[in-house]
Amino acid sequence: MDDLTAAWTSWTATLAAAGFDPRPGLRPPADPAGVAAAQARTGIRFPADLAALYTLADGQGRTPEDPQVFPQYRFLPVADALVVWGGWDDVRRHEGADGMADHAEHVTVRAGDPVRREYWLPGWWPLAEDGGGNVLVVDTDPAEGGTVGQIVVAGPDEDERRRLAPGVTEYLRALTAADLVVDGVGDGVFWWDAPELR
Repeated sequence: MDDLTAAWTSWTATLAAAGFDPRPGLRPPADPAGVAAAQARTGIRFPADLAALYTLADGQGRTPEDPQVFPQYRFLPVADALVVWGGWDDVRRHEGADGMADHAEHVTVRAGDPVRREYWLPGWWPLAEDGGGNVLVVDTDPAEGGTVGQIVVAGPDEDERRRLAPGVTEYLRALTAADLVVDGVGDGVFWWDAPELR
């Protein structure tokens, strides 16, 4: 998908120009069989731009020195994302409808965002994770007015569900256009963030 490729190339180049080149830490393109198996296991049909993203890179490695691809979130390889999805699905199965409804009592939705007020949905594919269980999901089961493939924030520390972009391509474009916050943590170590996009 040309739009996705262009958006991805612009975003990774923007990060590199800011001193946070993620490209050395990116994994090779995902195995199509692995992508197909993940879709079969979850019942999620990947939106075209998500599938296209995995033809460019199967997430990123775990090396702490490598810059994150997304603000405060590691771009998950398909196999890792499937493990994360499975963990959430285990919670859903164990808790049942009543238990999930109890969890959802604490969940809010940012005003105007077309996102379901749910703790977790089987149609949410974990694109990236922050290391504490919070995820950026590709939402394939949006609320009325939403778009299939929109990027949504979810997780145990994220009580407010919010839409960051209508899809993967649009999210990459928004990141490229954002004013990145760059700060140091000492010893010449710097980090970047785009707080409004996480």
